[in-house]
Amino acid sequence: MTDKTLQESIRLGIRLLGQRAHSRAELSAKLMRKGVNEATAEAAMLRLENLGLIDDRNFASACLQSISKRRPEGKGKVRVRLMQKGLTEDLVEEALREYDPKEMCLAAAEKKMRSLAGAPETKRKKLETFLRNRGFDWQAIKESVDIVTRDR
Repeated sequence: MTDKTLQESIRLGIRLLGQRAHSRAELSAKLMRKGVNEATAEAAMLRLENLGLIDDRNFASACLQSISKRRPEGKGKVRVRLMQKGLTEDLVEEALREYDPKEMCLAAAEKKMRSLAGAPETKRKKLETFLRNRGFDWQAIKESVDIVTRDR
């Protein structure tokens, strides 16, 4: 495969960003898998950053919002997810400051509770297991389960 020019790489990067948001590291890796050499990929990343099309801080915040709405998880699991997307540890820690695991645990518990059937104690055990598998800490699980099972 021939190396792509800088302009071709920038266009490819824009096309990939049009499909979904990417971190700088993700987009750079994708460009290199598509035949862009490392130096050209880095130059394309700089150009895309200057155009405001790549911003890892905004990307981290958007990922947190998505996780919060779609599939709330414990802080540890969220940290791993963000790191897998190529974000730096500093950016991940900064983003996690706005993440409230107790609130997310309660949201996940309320959503899951609607689909659980059986006796109250069975529901409680299933809910505890579900939340533990999502990576929430025991204190958040206990508080959330107490709230959602209180009048049921």
